[in-house]
Amino acid sequence: MSKEQIIKRLNEITSNFNFIYVLSAIVLRDFCGTLNELASKNIQEHFNNNEVRFLMGLWIRNWNPNKAYDYDDEIKIFEEVYELMEQLHYTFIPDISKMIDNPSESPFDFFNNGLFFQETMFYSGTGAYDYQYTKWVSEKYKYDKEWLQNEKSINLDILAEFYHSIKTLQQTKLNELKFDSEETYKTKLLDVFTLTTEDIIKKNKEYLGILENFTLDLTQPQNQNFSDIGDFNILSEKPIIKLPNGNLFIPVPYDLSEAIYESPFYWMNFDKEYSSKALYNRGEIAEEITLNIIENVFGKSNSLKNLIIKKTKSTMVTDIDILAFSNDKAIIFQVKSKKLTALSKKGNLESIQNDFKKAVKDAYEQGLTASKCLNNSNDFIFELKDNPDYNFDLNINKSFVVTIVLDDYPSITHQTHILLGKEYEEFPVALNVFDLEVVAKYLNTAEKFIDYIERRIKYSQYFKADNELGFLGFHLKKGLQRFPESDMVALDNTWAQFFDKDYYGEISGVKKVQENLRKKIGRNELCPCGSGIKYKKCHGRNN
Repeated sequence: MSKEQIIKRLNEITSNFNFIYVLSAIVLRDFCGTLNELASKNIQEHFNNNEVRFLMGLWIRNWNPNKAYDYDDEIKIFEEVYELMEQLHYTFIPDISKMIDNPSESPFDFFNNGLFFQETMFYSGTGAYDYQYTKWVSEKYKYDKEWLQNEKSINLDILAEFYHSIKTLQQTKLNELKFDSEETYKTKLLDVFTLTTEDIIKKNKEYLGILENFTLDLTQPQNQNFSDIGDFNILSEKPIIKLPNGNLFIPVPYDLSEAIYESPFYWMNFDKEYSSKALYNRGEIAEEITLNIIENVFGKSNSLKNLIIKKTKSTMVTDIDILAFSNDKAIIFQVKSKKLTALSKKGNLESIQNDFKKAVKDAYEQGLTASKCLNNSNDFIFELKDNPDYNFDLNINKSFVVTIVLDDYPSITHQTHILLGKEYEEFPVALNVFDLEVVAKYLNTAEKFIDYIERRIKYSQYFKADNELGFLGFHLKKGLQRFPESDMVALDNTWAQFFDKDYYGEISGVKKVQENLRKKIGRNELCPCGSGIKYKKCHGRNN
C-alpha cells in the first residue's frame, strides 16, 4: 500500500468513537508493565510515543459519535492498526536500487535526505524521561514565573507535583486492574486511563488552573489541519482529552510531562509584548542548567561560564559558554536554545539543514575557534563576563567541543553524523540537556567524563548509534574502542535500554520502592510506592 492509501485507511478506522478502546488496548500493551518488562521489551514490536500520538491525533480529528464497532471488530482493528503502522514505516525508506544505479559521491550524500531524516525523528525514542521534564521545568521557566501565573493561572512551584499526582492516580488504577469477563473488559480498560476533574483537584485546588491549560474538549472541532506525520498535533500542547461525558482521558501521562516542559515556550512566544524577554530568559537558563550539571562533575572552581576570548583589549575573537577543565584537558560546551521547527519535522531538507546549522554546526565551529585559542593561550586575553579581573592561568593542551541544546532535538546524534560526517573527520558530541544529565550521572568524575568525550569524538566516524544513550550504554559495558576487522560499528537501541531500567528506576523512585518491598511491610501500612493507599490494595495485593 502507498502512504496515501495507508493514511486513508487509518482515517477510516479512527472515525469510529470506539477506537478509544483500541487506543487503550494499545497503550496497555506497549506502555504499561513493570520496569523490568518495559526496559526489556523488543522496541521493534511495540509502538513508540510518536506513533500512538499520531493515531490519537487522527482519532481526535475524525471521531464520529454515531459510529461504533462491536467487540469482535475492535479485536480485528487492533491487529490491523499494527499492520498498517508497520507498512507506514516502510514508506520512509527510499528505493535502495537508485543508490546502486546512481551511486553518490559519498554515502553521506545518500542519507542527506529529508525522508530519511523525518524517519529518524519520528521513530527515534523519546528525548527525555518524564522525571527529567518535571525536574527541570521549574528551573527552565523560573524567570517567567510571574507571566505564567498572571497569563495562564499556572503556579510554577506545583507544576511538577501536578503531573506526578495524575500519574500516581493512574498508576493506582493500573495496580488494581483485573479483567474478569468479556462484558466488563471495555469498561475497565477505559476506566484505567480516565480520571475526573474532581479526582485531580482533590489534592490541591490550584491544579484546576493548570489542568485547563492542558485539556482539549473532544466535542469541539480539533486537529482540523492534522493529516500527516510532521503536522502540528494539538495533543503535543493539550494531551488531556475531555470526553463527551466529562471524564478526562489520559492514556499516555508521559505526553503530559513533555507538554508541561515544552508548551509554555510557545505560549510566551505568541505574546508579542513578552516574547523577546522570554527568548532572552531561555538563552540564559540554557547555560545555567548546563553549568548546574557540569559543576557536579568538574566542581565549581573548574567550571567557568561565559569566558570571553580577545586578541586585544578591544578586539573580541569569540567566547565559550561553559569551559570545564581538569589538568591540561578541557571541554568546551557551546549552548544553544534552538528548537527543531515544524517544517523540519515534515521532512523539508533545507529547513532541517538550516535548523541544524543554528543548533549544532555554528556552535561547533565557534568551539573549534575557541579551542585553537586555548591551545595558544599566550596569544590571547581571557576574561569572564561576570568577572573581568579573573586570572586565567590555565595551560590547556587538548580541548574537545560538545554542543548542547535545551530541549529534545529529535535525531540530533544522527543528524550530526550525516550533516558533518563528510565535512569533518571528527565532529562534536551533540547533546540535549537530558542526555548530558545522564552522562554526568554515570561518568561522575572529570577524568571519566573527559575520557568518554575524547573517545566519542575520536571514533565519531567509526561508531554509529541513534542516540547518545546508545553510545554511553555501550561504553559502560564494552568501552568505546576499535575492534579488529571492523570498519564501522552500528549500535542498536538495546544499549540505550539499560538506562530505562537503571537510571529511570533511580530517578522515579522505583528502586527505592523495590528495596522497601524486600523489608517486611504491614498489609495495612501505606504502600511505599507513594500511591497513598494501603499496601494490601496496592503492590501487596498479590503477595
